[in-house]
Order: sequence, then structure tokens, then C-alpha cells
Amino acid sequence: MRKALLVICIAALLSAIVSAKTTITVWTFFSGGEGFIVTDLIKKFNAENPDIEVVEQIVEWGELYNKLTTAVVAGDPPDVSVMHLAMIPDFASRGALTPIDAYASKDILSDYVPEIISKAHYNNKLYAIPIDTHPLVMYYNKKLLKKAGLVDQNGEALIPKTWDELIKYAKTAKEKLGLEVSITAENGPMVGERLFMAYYTQLGGEFYDAKTNSIKLDLEKAKKTYEFIKGLYDSGIIKSMDYNTAESLFQNDQSVFHLNGVWAMAVYPTLNLEFGVTSVPALEGSKPYTWADSHTWVLPKHPKDDPNKIKAAVKFIEWFARNAAEWAKAGHLPVLNSVLKSDAFLSLPMRKDYAQVANFVVPAPSMKGWVEIRQKMWEISQSVILGETSAEQAAKQLQQAIKDVLAD
Repeated sequence: MRKALLVICIAALLSAIVSAKTTITVWTFFSGGEGFIVTDLIKKFNAENPDIEVVEQIVEWGELYNKLTTAVVAGDPPDVSVMHLAMIPDFASRGALTPIDAYASKDILSDYVPEIISKAHYNNKLYAIPIDTHPLVMYYNKKLLKKAGLVDQNGEALIPKTWDELIKYAKTAKEKLGLEVSITAENGPMVGERLFMAYYTQLGGEFYDAKTNSIKLDLEKAKKTYEFIKGLYDSGIIKSMDYNTAESLFQNDQSVFHLNGVWAMAVYPTLNLEFGVTSVPALEGSKPYTWADSHTWVLPKHPKDDPNKIKAAVKFIEWFARNAAEWAKAGHLPVLNSVLKSDAFLSLPMRKDYAQVANFVVPAPSMKGWVEIRQKMWEISQSVILGETSAEQAAKQLQQAIKDVLAD
């Protein structure tokens, strides 16, 4: 009887321990090399924290925000979700996120790059823990540049520093190598939003006004930006394509230059690809300003907030932020000062070739309405690329779209 009672007690104790474990569901949209890193970090966290189990669910990048909105309205959201920093105001203003001021550690907040952590707040409340900043950069194929004779006196591949140099090199390489295109980039977000903001800023235009928390558009500079974009496509050095096509062409030595985010560094070093990475080119007399955003972790709003779940969720997202040197293997730049200066980050391959880009980033606007505005930017740019809308019409359409969104 005593042995039986002891067995029962042990079983009950084990059951109590298991039931005491807090399960945290996490939505991510990371795939490829990024996805492997996130999954491995989650496994590491679970191993180090037996009282918490983080369960990851991967959602398609283009579907996450709509699905998250639906889940919050239905009262069944994940405990944690990845979210771009620029999206915080839209979700926080609708009451779709849980503020975490009372749970976040003061030491980690004081370690952040100020410009990043400030945007994690909305109406003076903290809604997110940022984990990186990821700017638009330019990749180049060293092997193709050498084959095209675009080398310096030491036989090293020439790296274009200006847009004029890029166009010149791209035309030369396309002609000499018989390529279909020599520059690759996705039409939508990559060109319509990210390249637009980079070039527009290099022209001297200001897109986001932090003082008024709104967007202001210089019509003439917007027109010149669309003229530049259209000129790239008219020259034949780049053609209309989606993200996967652009990636395939560059990864298979069928494109010399490639515009993409730093996240591609999670994949390219693993391929048989002789490539380099640098900042986007600059206009003569300007600096290489470029678009950037940040990934963050947020806590979607539940019908009944459970303090224990919130504590467990914040513990996880802060742990992830502190392990940003591992996450930086995906190519992203850390936003914790201690990680930025760490040997673990600085020793990663090729980081010195593009770490300086952080000095010239133009963050995606952290403001209510940005979701609709950027979607309109993608559509307008696509229309310009296809020759359906003139540069002047496009600038006016964007200006009107901004007015319409901000008026709501």
C-alpha cells in the first residue's frame, strides 16, 4: 500500500509540474535561413526554461497582419507575434496590442538604440521589444563583374558608388554577357516602397515628419523618383518581376546587381555564389540613404489578459533580444548597443561591408495609416513600371492617397 501510495504521489507531483508549465504560442513569418535561426533559438529557450514552452506557428509573410487582425477580433490571437516596427501605431491605436511597460526590464530598455526603442512606444506606452533593424542594401556578383571586365587595377570587381555608375556597369555587363537583365528587384515593396524612399530621400526629400507624426510629400521630388524608376525599366537592365524570380536570377548567376534587404545574408553565404554586399548607390552630392524597418515581438490583445502568460511571454521576447548576436546571423543589424559592440556580432562574415549602412537609414514611418499608404505605393509604382501611369500622375496619386489616409 505504501509503495502504491508513493507511486501515486510521485505521479501527482509530476502531473502538477507538467501542468504548471506555461505554453506560449508565437506567430512568425520567417522562412529559409531566417526561419531556421528563429526555430533554433526557440528550441534553445525552451531547453533553458523548462517552466515555459514556446510553440511556433509560421504564417505567410503577406498574410500575417490580416490573420492577426482577424484573430484579435475573434478573441483567439497568439500570445506573441512578430511585427514590423512601422506597424505598431496601426495595431496599438486599435487596441489590438497589450502594453508591456509593467513587465519589461529596465536594463534592456536602457541598452537600446534610442531611435528604435522610441518607436516601440505608442501614446507613451511600450508595445514591442525590437530585435533588429534591416535596411535595403545592394548585392553584386563578383564573378559576373570580372567576366564583363568591370574590374579595378588589382583585378577586383568594381563596386558602383553612384546610380550613374550602377546604370553604366549594368548596361556594360548586360551587353557583354548577353544577360536578359543585369539588375534584379521585386516590383512591389522592394521598388515601390523601399527604393522609392531611398532615392526620394537622396534627392533631399523628407518623407516622414516626426514633429507632426505624418507624411509630407514633395511633389516634384516624388515625380523625379518615379522618372528614375521608370528609366531603369525602360533601359532594359531590369524587368518587371516578383520576389522569387528576382532571388532565383541573382542566386543562379543570371543577374549582376540585386536590391534586397540584409536578411538575404542568411542564405547567400550558404550558396555557391561569389558575391559582395554594400550600401545602395547614392546620387552625386548625396549620402547613400536607404529604407529600413525593424522586426519586433509584440503581445496581441487577449479578451482576458493572464499576468502569468504575459510575464512568460515578456521573458521569452527579452531573452530573444539579448541573443540578437545569434539572430544577426540572418543578416540583420542589432539594436541593442551591447550586442552591436560585441565580438559575437563583429566577427560575423562581411558585416564590416555593410554595418555602416545603419548610419544612413530612413526608417519606415511609424504612424497610423502607414499600412494603407505603403500598399498604395506598391500599386502606383507597379503602374509606373508597366507604363500605365506617368511619373507626374503617379506623384499626384501618391499625394492624394496620403491625404485620404491621413484624413480618416
